[in-house]
Amino acid sequence: MNTEIASFFDNPDLLGKSTSLWQSLNQEIYDNDNIVFEQKCQRVGKNRKQLTPITIQVGNEHLYYIKKETMYQIQITVVMMTFMKHEEYGNIIRLSRNGRCIDLKIEDSTSFKNLLNYRCLQSTFHEEFGVTKMIGKGSFAKVYLATKKSTGINYAVKAFNKEFMLEQFKGRESLENEIKVMRRLNQENLVRLHEVYETQNSIYFVLDILKGGELLSRVKSHPLSAPNLQKLMYNLMKALCHLHSKKCIHRDLKPENLLLKEKDNDTDVVIADFGLACFLNEEILFKRCGTPGFVAPEILMYKEGETFYDEKCDVFSAGVIFYILFTGRQPFQGTDYKAILRANKNCEINYNIKQIQTAPLQLVDLLKKMLHPEPKARVSSEDCLKHPYFKEIFKEQDLIDVLENFRDYEKDFLYGLGKQQGAPSQVGSMQLQSRQPALNGRIDTMGSFSNVSNNGSVTRLDQKPQPQQSKFSQFSQSMKQQLNQDTNSNVTKKNNQSDLRKTALKNSLQQQQQINQMGKDEDCINEEAIYLEDAITKLNSQIPKMGLKKTTSYKVQKSTME
Repeated sequence: MNTEIASFFDNPDLLGKSTSLWQSLNQEIYDNDNIVFEQKCQRVGKNRKQLTPITIQVGNEHLYYIKKETMYQIQITVVMMTFMKHEEYGNIIRLSRNGRCIDLKIEDSTSFKNLLNYRCLQSTFHEEFGVTKMIGKGSFAKVYLATKKSTGINYAVKAFNKEFMLEQFKGRESLENEIKVMRRLNQENLVRLHEVYETQNSIYFVLDILKGGELLSRVKSHPLSAPNLQKLMYNLMKALCHLHSKKCIHRDLKPENLLLKEKDNDTDVVIADFGLACFLNEEILFKRCGTPGFVAPEILMYKEGETFYDEKCDVFSAGVIFYILFTGRQPFQGTDYKAILRANKNCEINYNIKQIQTAPLQLVDLLKKMLHPEPKARVSSEDCLKHPYFKEIFKEQDLIDVLENFRDYEKDFLYGLGKQQGAPSQVGSMQLQSRQPALNGRIDTMGSFSNVSNNGSVTRLDQKPQPQQSKFSQFSQSMKQQLNQDTNSNVTKKNNQSDLRKTALKNSLQQQQQINQMGKDEDCINEEAIYLEDAITKLNSQIPKMGLKKTTSYKVQKSTME
């Protein structure tokens, strides 16, 4: 077995040790897997001087290695795949993990590589994509518009800074979990992860472009009609039903994480951001997480060691979104942050408002069942789809007051409370779960957050991480040296372009004339729903930093990254 340089996702405890790339076969995993590819191939031995016949099978998340009727396996979610050229054997595919690797010679190596593109990590982002401009800035990452050179298809590329993520509590595990979750999901109303790349400084998620932008931005300009509200909620619950059928819960549903596919469609909604999602039948990194004002009461009241909550926590959050879309108001009111959190925990909801009192009975019935404080009495996502509300075509309601309510919602809940004494500046987006140890289910008081300072303001982590000569940095340098040996000088130059912001600005200025002709088509919004118009304006004015107008971002514990 050859020795390989380190990846961001490698387990530091296994690096440098004589551990195998492969694990013993887990028969239960194998029996339940879907084998999509089987190929007899040859393993290139040490020093690449000999070939050993083996059989490779590819499943959904695992690769199986068969030699002399003995089987081994490896989970390939974060295995690095490298397509290499060998002087004697031709095209070789290298798979590496935890400092160990295996080189495979396969007759149809291109087809095998294409199959693994959607299952493994890749290292050739700069060779395969052209970055045009930055189209969004989230709390953990920046998002760029990029074009795949081989197809000409545009994607949203979400870039994470590796050095910063390593400094976060369970940062590596969190990203690995997000990749695993997204690769298991395949439904039209869930954002799709196409490929994942790792370079010297960054991790890149290649995602669909969602041109419709944030749902909340759309409805603030014109409230949803009654039929469109029905269709949108049906699509949302259909996506949740698919999610829950896989024993997966999102845990961070809110308007900011609901995007629209197209500009001219108010109902084709997509759920984004699976950073806090988890599978109920697997190890769960964070137990208490969510956004106050949207989180289910059982999460707020959960204590370590108790019976864990289930997928109905998402139904509650969807109910809050339903309430907001129909009334333009936040259901959990309060004069300060603690009051809102207390109302959320106690499930204090005002149903005595005009829109609800005059609403169809079926709508109100479903809304109350989704917002029931007791999970056992709350409807499931599947029950929601069967509710009579979705079968009833009711008359257009009087929504004159809803637009004004949305303005009050934005001013009072998202911004206004930040001006009051002892209230966070973005109370509507406060996270229960920072990726810090103190908030990993280890505090008893619901109002205690390490991201809130004594004066009530939210501590921002937007600053660029200071460079450190960590062990990972040393590994990264080794990676760079080895890659340079295997690539020509042109590719080397591309690999060194790790600062996507500079690349994006350079490419954007070169294409400025074309961009100006695109007009309204430049309104592509990424899955974190930051307005593209602001990015375009600043690109055209040649402002180096390309800063975007901030929305009420959904994770105050996250930090933007270079």
